[in-house]
Amino acid sequence: MKEEIKDKLRHHAGKILLGGTGALLVLSVVTLGASLLNDRPAASDTQADAVVQKLESNLGDAQAKLATQHTALLVQLPGMDIERVSRDRATGRSLLLSLTDSSASTRTVKEQQVLLDARYGFLDHKSRVLTEFVPEWMTATGATKGAGTTYTLADLDIGVSRVQGLNYSYTGVARLDPVRVGPDQNSAAKSEFAVFTYSTSHDGTVTSLDVYRASSKTRDALAAASEEQPSPKPTA
Repeated sequence: MKEEIKDKLRHHAGKILLGGTGALLVLSVVTLGASLLNDRPAASDTQADAVVQKLESNLGDAQAKLATQHTALLVQLPGMDIERVSRDRATGRSLLLSLTDSSASTRTVKEQQVLLDARYGFLDHKSRVLTEFVPEWMTATGATKGAGTTYTLADLDIGVSRVQGLNYSYTGVARLDPVRVGPDQNSAAKSEFAVFTYSTSHDGTVTSLDVYRASSKTRDALAAASEEQPSPKPTA
């Protein structure tokens, strides 16, 4: 995949090089034509040769400069595995859905903690995801009184925050809209926002995860911002 990116950039840089060359050739014709029209016939051949030599020299310098810029662009290419990033994003999406689905669970907070602890090896009894996020989320969405509000993933943005060797880190923001309100919940349930970070190893295994439910103030600000522009469809 990295080679494909390089090929695309190389092709793009080639267009730049060709475009710059073409522009210089056009300039050459215009300059040469103007020079020949203004000079006396007796000296036109000599001056035309001089103009051509000068333009060829300028053209060579321009091509060399563009080639240098092309090389610099290739050097600056990120060394990320794009296919892996796509897979890791899908993993992050699944993790988020597993955690937020607990709002519709009939289990107790403790039962949900045990279930998630057994399902994901990177979580344990000390994980803030289990000790802070899950209890808060289930309480806020009414799941501590039985099945609470059910949410659908309305918007999701996951970006690479760090690449260190073979370890990739990601940061994501998700908007979850209520689609079914539990019996003990106010029918005017609002959208919820979750901010999360996670890391993966070279084989895509998740090594760490942190999730935070946005505060009421942050939620309202994010909701207002999302209403000002069309929301893209959730991505993996």
